[in-house]
Amino acid sequence: MNILYPFAKRFIAGEDLPTAMKSIQSLQTSGYLSTVDILGENTHRRDQAQQAQKSYLDLLNQVDKESLPMDLSLKVTQMGLDIDWELCKKNISEILNAASGHTVRFDIEGSDYTKQTINLCIELHETYRNLGQALQAYLYRTGGDVERLLDQGISIRLCKGAYNESATNAWTSMEDIRANFLTLAKIILKEGFLPAIATHDEYILTEILEFVKKENISPKSFYFEMLYGVRRDIHKALLDKGYQVRIYVPYGKSWLPYTLRRLTEKKGNILFVMRHLFRETFGLSKIN
Repeated sequence: MNILYPFAKRFIAGEDLPTAMKSIQSLQTSGYLSTVDILGENTHRRDQAQQAQKSYLDLLNQVDKESLPMDLSLKVTQMGLDIDWELCKKNISEILNAASGHTVRFDIEGSDYTKQTINLCIELHETYRNLGQALQAYLYRTGGDVERLLDQGISIRLCKGAYNESATNAWTSMEDIRANFLTLAKIILKEGFLPAIATHDEYILTEILEFVKKENISPKSFYFEMLYGVRRDIHKALLDKGYQVRIYVPYGKSWLPYTLRRLTEKKGNILFVMRHLFRETFGLSKIN
């Protein structure tokens, strides 16, 4: 499957830390912020979870040497959630201790893990105030999760959601997903602590830009977050408008599952990627 690597290279920052650091430094030079994800999830052995933790500690050590203002994103299943709750909590606590000068956010995975992930975030946030949480707008439960996290003062990154969920758990029509995203985004923009609006959807972005202007919300009070390599024209358009743009930068040797999942989680994703590549190549962004 290495035939996919030339394609995957656009969406990952390399397979190792030195290569990823070059991308992070380049983004910083261009005015972007970064949140870095070391690829991997669903570890089933203790040694795998501990190796994943070591990779994050090595990353933090290198970042601190170079004084880069970078955030981290991690998946709780990568840290051993499927093995043992206490092991997972210990691994993450040690990362949070080492990351005292950085914000760490839990990525949100499939809905089978949503409750556990949020519970763990709230528990650890009592000790580690640098911990935030991603949420998926397409899940029915997310309105309640937003309220719960806001009550705890936890920073929220809001995305649409890319896992293949059934209508039992989630809205499946784009119209409904967009509507709920906008409802929740407006709440966290007005009530949240440094929230992130994580989408490339130009309809949503246009609505958000109009909302923050109408409500006089400072561009410095929130972030737009975008995936590395996707719609770089939008990244630049928002940055040029004076908004804070944070790029989600994944790297690591587990790029193949990440790439395949991005393309196959939802049947429209391949068309999504190709359409956005076309729009970026020919300068067709609607964010003016």
